[in-house]
Amino acid sequence: MVECRLNPIPCEKKMTTVNRRTFLKMAGIGAAALTSHKIHGSCRDLDQRPNIIFILADDLGYGDVKCLNGESKIPTPNLDRLAGQGITFTDAHSNSSLCSPTRYGILTGRYSWRSRRQGGALWSYDPPLIEPGRLTVPRYLKEKGYHTACIGKWHLGMNWRDKKGDILKDTGAEKGWNIDFSKPLENGPTTRGFDYFFGLDAPNYPPYCYIENDRTIGIPTKEKPVTMYGCPGIMLEKWDLLDVLPEIEKRAVNYIDDRARTGKPFFLYFPLTAPHTPIAPNEEYRGKSQAGPYGDFVHQVDSVVGNILRALDRNDLADNTLVVFTSDNGSPGRDGTGMAGEPDSVLEYGHDPSYIFRGRKADIWEGGHRVPFFARWPGRIKPGSRSGDIICLTDFFATCAAILGEKLPDNAGEDSYDILPLLTGRKLKGGIREAVVHLGGNGSFSIRQGEWKLEICPGSGGGGSLFAETALKNRMPLIQLYNLERDIGEQHNVQDRYPDVVFRLTTLLEKYVDEGRSTPGRPQKNTGQPDIWKSLEVRNDKFDSHSVNHLAKGKPVFPRTDVPVKFSKNGLDVLTDGIRASALFNDGLWAGVEGVDLDVLVDLERVCTVRSVAAGFLENQPYWIFLPRKVGFSFSSDGKKFHSEKVIDDITLAADDRRTIRDFPVTLNNVKCRFIRLKAEGVGRCPAWHKGAGGKAWLFVDEIVVK
Repeated sequence: MVECRLNPIPCEKKMTTVNRRTFLKMAGIGAAALTSHKIHGSCRDLDQRPNIIFILADDLGYGDVKCLNGESKIPTPNLDRLAGQGITFTDAHSNSSLCSPTRYGILTGRYSWRSRRQGGALWSYDPPLIEPGRLTVPRYLKEKGYHTACIGKWHLGMNWRDKKGDILKDTGAEKGWNIDFSKPLENGPTTRGFDYFFGLDAPNYPPYCYIENDRTIGIPTKEKPVTMYGCPGIMLEKWDLLDVLPEIEKRAVNYIDDRARTGKPFFLYFPLTAPHTPIAPNEEYRGKSQAGPYGDFVHQVDSVVGNILRALDRNDLADNTLVVFTSDNGSPGRDGTGMAGEPDSVLEYGHDPSYIFRGRKADIWEGGHRVPFFARWPGRIKPGSRSGDIICLTDFFATCAAILGEKLPDNAGEDSYDILPLLTGRKLKGGIREAVVHLGGNGSFSIRQGEWKLEICPGSGGGGSLFAETALKNRMPLIQLYNLERDIGEQHNVQDRYPDVVFRLTTLLEKYVDEGRSTPGRPQKNTGQPDIWKSLEVRNDKFDSHSVNHLAKGKPVFPRTDVPVKFSKNGLDVLTDGIRASALFNDGLWAGVEGVDLDVLVDLERVCTVRSVAAGFLENQPYWIFLPRKVGFSFSSDGKKFHSEKVIDDITLAADDRRTIRDFPVTLNNVKCRFIRLKAEGVGRCPAWHKGAGGKAWLFVDEIVVK
């Protein structure tokens, strides 16, 4: 039997010739709320499963849509219409503030940081991010009898073969010249559950050509002109950026027309290429907004949505189609100058794509991931309804299963919650989600539960709104805690006032990481090794402050050899500046040397009685940074004769992708000295088991603490 959340209808053979819309009206369920009753096998031919269309804008801000922001300078009549005919979620979030990870989360129902990547977006010719064999939304719906299509921007990677027949391993725009475009590409959308694909990987990356299923349409042979927007690379002759959005719009409308003739349910995933750069509004949309080319491009996006809705009306499909519209992340706020513009430049028009929220695309703040979200399903979703419940785009998968009266298996949709009760107007005590996890562009983590939002970074988390380095230099706390009910603009960090909330949210986040899921169910394995402290401007959790007072603070440090300090923005001063370095190795708070040992002298400038000394070291193996083999301290009153050498030589390296910060301390018996010598013996070369075996290993040291 097929489970479906519809009222059971008696079936007769003569009804099988009635079209779906007419049947639904005859059956009297057009305005009925969904129930948990089952449709028995004899009704299966009537196929009451809804069509599902998921429209994903690219870099559209919450404040771009007129019905969400009355001060928007952009007309969005079709999105306003969609909201008026369905439900608006005012607290909806993408699972990341960048595009590739969000797309992964939508199609898998799983946070992207569980994959092999914990930050950033994919680059040209990168391999597929969705793991082989993983159950996806299209694969699941295909198994349930849906025809599935992806039309638009993929940006989730695929395998390309070079002219020798080997899968391309080194990625990047220039590698396109090595590809044999006459051969089919592999592990693309049609291997991840889609029956049909038309589109491109990303409009600003090569190859500049369309892809249909597993083939490029034509063979790109030209170098992209420097006068054309986008990364350098190979393109199809006469490629025109202005044609991209209209072409995928035409294909999506044609797909709806074609599927209407079959009478079978379909799932259309329609990831737009706009208003992401290249900001390329067509002639008929230019000047139609009061927010420059960017606003005009958003207006064109609105027109695309209108044409999709009209295609449903024209084909008599609107009543049995769930339409979802949202965005993959916030807007960077570029004004469209040169098809791009500087971030936040559109603000000069008096238009703010982030509305009242702090931050923009790539940020961990709300402006990076709070997105517009509208859903329409006539007869099931009450027109003009609104919900303030917290939802995430990963919830789409479990909701699709619930529409079919099913639940997902334990090893699928690990971070996907069923929001069907919210769609259909049911009020649930406590909401749907226990919490939601956000990911900034640089891999920074955040967790939101109710009114509280914890951000494990001192800056913006990736968008450049506030770099970690700037935040640390301004002595900002290493973590941020905001009460969004009282402070929706995230202006007042209260992490020092509510340590219990910080502890509770940190513990919950670590639980989600360790168990491989955030939904109820059996624990699962993460594909990668997510670490909430990785590259996240924080010391180990044993350090509750990023600054420290000690005898050597601010005292001069001298190298004992001519070894250059290659990774520090202020020389050796970082070793006694009193500021704890973060796990983000490039924040300027580390002294780093490549392939050699470190030998430095600290001058306390007077004879002091010292009872302990320690030095902190970073291990970040993905960046070839290792703990030292041995650490030694010796002491002198005159800088010539050194004594009381203390050595730590039981240091072990982990044969895995470790990231950690460790202090190596020694306790003294009140040693009197003015000079302290630190000798750290580096690994020198990456060990045989490491992916960089034989290459020069880095040694990173920070803060020689003297007490």
